[in-house]
Amino acid sequence: MFKTIATSLAFSAIATASIAAQTVSEIDVSVDLPAIENTEAAQVWTSLRTDLETAIAARIAPQLGEDGSEIVVDINEVALASAFENAYALEDSTLSGLVEIRVPGLLNNEEYELSITAGQAMSAASPQVDLGSMTIASAEVYQAMIGAFADNVAQKLK
Repeated sequence: MFKTIATSLAFSAIATASIAAQTVSEIDVSVDLPAIENTEAAQVWTSLRTDLETAIAARIAPQLGEDGSEIVVDINEVALASAFENAYALEDSTLSGLVEIRVPGLLNNEEYELSITAGQAMSAASPQVDLGSMTIASAEVYQAMIGAFADNVAQKLK
């Protein structure tokens, strides 16, 4: 039994290492911004798809290539819209989405839900920031949340 467990752990480590070593050929982010009805926030968040793709690509630049894995992110518009509607709970406002890392091969794909709160993102970006003076529509909050989300995706690939 121990031999089986050890073999399984070794295979699991090899599979994880092969995901990390993969070249990434495509990054695709989807988000339905018309589902977000807060006009102030929509003005800041209009380029979410492009900005998140660019942020992820910047963090994994050495791994970008012609062939390889695909990163597919589907942003949860309901969570984002809720964050815009609840301006008083900025710290708990979330940017969340389903992240898929599609690796060539039969059983190599990875899928997980990733949620970043404004509080987490802003404290990581600048611990001295007073969230009480900001809203989800603030450019600083937007940049911090995009950066934190991209950092988490990139860490899965390193």
